Amino acid sequence: MKPEISYRVPLVEPPQLDPRAESTSPSATEICFSIETPVAPSLTSVMGVAPVLPGEPADFYQRSLNALIKELGARSVLQVYLAEKIHECLWWMRRYEEQKRKTVIVQMAYLTDQTSAYRIGDSTIQMQVRSALLANTVDNATLKAAKNKDHTIESLRQKAMEDKQAELLQLDQQIALQSKILTGLQLSYEVAFNRKTNTERLQLQNALLHRDLQGIEVLSIDNSKDDQR
Repeated sequence: MKPEISYRVPLVEPPQLDPRAESTSPSATEICFSIETPVAPSLTSVMGVAPVLPGEPADFYQRSLNALIKELGARSVLQVYLAEKIHECLWWMRRYEEQKRKTVIVQMAYLTDQTSAYRIGDSTIQMQVRSALLANTVDNATLKAAKNKDHTIESLRQKAMEDKQAELLQLDQQIALQSKILTGLQLSYEVAFNRKTNTERLQLQNALLHRDLQGIEVLSIDNSKDDQR
């Protein structure tokens, strides 16, 4: 007769959970809003519209637009469209600021050799001064050209701004107009974004309510069966 062999399986006690510890599992709301929804394509990419002017960097425009869409969290078609319009306003403000700078620099170069007004085209001095100032450098040739007209770089810049005051004022007005448009677009985007967020929250609440009602219904059926027994 073979002896019986018994095996003892060790019992492992379940870990004790501290009721005071906060739960690290995500809630249903966090799970719902953590789902990434695809970004709607921009209208410029769909319609093939060129948003930049000749000479402007198209790749830089697209990179800055993508960065703004990501920063705003735009997902729907309306949100992406408003983000594009916001970026367009910012781009136009940048254009006007750059135009103000070029207006002053061109006038500064003109003041170093005003006799070229009676010639066809710009003089060599004007082209050298303009190229240096556009590159944001002040070389010896530029200093010499300003000194020949009894100017320093500071006084030359001041005189150029006085001469082009009307044009600078018009550019400032255009910047102010774009700023007003930008404010309106920002408000429209906030409305569109909040509407989408509220819709998602309502959908989540309805889903949770439907789940709870199903649980209550199943519980009531089980109770009725127990009563019949």
